[in-house]
Amino acid sequence: MSVARVLAGTLREAGAVLGLLVLWQLVTMLLAVPVFLLPQPIVIAQAFASNVDPIARALLLTAAEAGLGFIGGNVLGLLLAFVFVRSSLMARLGLPLAIGLRSVPLIALTPLLTIIFGFGLTTIVLMAILISFFPALVAGITGLRAPTPEALALMRALDAPESLLYRRLRIPAALPYIFAAFKISAPASVLAAMVAEWTAANSGLGYLILDAGGRYRFPLMWAAIVAATALAVLAFVVAAAAERRVIRWPVETA
Repeated sequence: MSVARVLAGTLREAGAVLGLLVLWQLVTMLLAVPVFLLPQPIVIAQAFASNVDPIARALLLTAAEAGLGFIGGNVLGLLLAFVFVRSSLMARLGLPLAIGLRSVPLIALTPLLTIIFGFGLTTIVLMAILISFFPALVAGITGLRAPTPEALALMRALDAPESLLYRRLRIPAALPYIFAAFKISAPASVLAAMVAEWTAANSGLGYLILDAGGRYRFPLMWAAIVAATALAVLAFVVAAAAERRVIRWPVETA
């Protein structure tokens, strides 16, 4: 029964995508939309077919950069969350700094990081780390503080060590929040890597989009945009699938 539901859902989603593509094709044909504004799906598909190798190389590079940033950012955010939950003093000192750093516009950070760390991989990964760590930090703090005072009091009344309290109570309570953060930061890390590629790289999907637009190769530019969108969607799907694999108990929602 579950397989049938999954298959039915997949068919519905595929039908929706196909319907959108047909509508896109008809609108761009009937209204004669300029190719630089919005090419026809057939034109974009032809650009894909003609540029498979450069698009594939750019996609793999951006995926690797975003993946490194996603991992690094979430590890950093969760470690800070543990520290802030354990120490209210550290939370009072560190949270305003984290909020201030996250409030800086993404596009404004790239030139600064490029000046400090140079042109290349380090700057791009750092951008993805900066975009990923804050959701993990907030989700980690919220989740680790989610257990009720009664549950914490019961564990302490049973003389449970702090490590057991985390393993049995705090971490399981935090996992739904953490995976919600993963689903936010996974596609966002792709965006961060691409933004960094605009000024700190000469490769990757972000650079390919910028370069193709500058050369008036608009079908290739849109093909790279579609590839970037697909990569971000895939990142979200992987995070959601990991959540379903890890969290097998009912999750209460407000």
